Amino acid sequence: MKTVGPMPQTDRLRAPGPRKFISDSLAVLEIHALPMIRQWYLIVLGTLVFPIPMFYVFRSIAPEDAAVWQRLLAGTLIFGVSFSTAMLVGQQIVAQRFMGHLKLVITMPVSKAAYVVGTLLYTAVSGTLSALFLLGFALIAGVEIAPTWALAPALLLTVLALAGIVLFVMSFAPSLPVGNIIASLVAIVLVIISPVYFTLESAPLLLQWFGYVSPLRYAADAIAASLGGRLDVWLELAVLAAYAVVTMGLGLWRLPWRET
Repeated sequence: MKTVGPMPQTDRLRAPGPRKFISDSLAVLEIHALPMIRQWYLIVLGTLVFPIPMFYVFRSIAPEDAAVWQRLLAGTLIFGVSFSTAMLVGQQIVAQRFMGHLKLVITMPVSKAAYVVGTLLYTAVSGTLSALFLLGFALIAGVEIAPTWALAPALLLTVLALAGIVLFVMSFAPSLPVGNIIASLVAIVLVIISPVYFTLESAPLLLQWFGYVSPLRYAADAIAASLGGRLDVWLELAVLAAYAVVTMGLGLWRLPWRET
């Protein structure tokens, strides 16, 4: 009598290890990216519609100074990246959680760490697209910039720190509608209460106090300096890296993974 041998093991069901972790992370990236590819026009609108009017509002009252305009562009970049991170990543995560998609991902099976890494890859891609759109706008607007290599790590660390904040805050959402509202408010509130369009010294006293602990203030300082051709941003990059580690750790810890 013939015996049936064991079924061949697929890539998805193979034993845990580095290859499976990378495969799972890329699968999560694909899950996130497919809706973005289908609705690319929403990314363009979300990146340009809100930050660019703010740039022109501040530019209309700002002096004709290249450093001031570079700071305004830095604030615009942060607003655009923050908005895309909070809206695209935050709303997708809360939708996957409350519509049952996250449970399907868990049963693939995918580890929480692989899910977070895939989400971060998606965040980095969406943030990069937003930054490229806004840098292209800067050329059209006539802002004089001389970007250095420090711009790339400053933007990347900003995205990671914001993604951690979004993951942490979204874990408290009790429902899908509330989660969408929270995602919309996170980016706007953080940008408004942080001195990103102006320096810390010129901010009101209350905003100065908040600026000392806001990651967006350090991001704005680093981005403005790099747009002006400067490289003395090591302190700002170190602070952003620390924020990214702490916020991502909190976000990973708070991310619901076995809820019923």
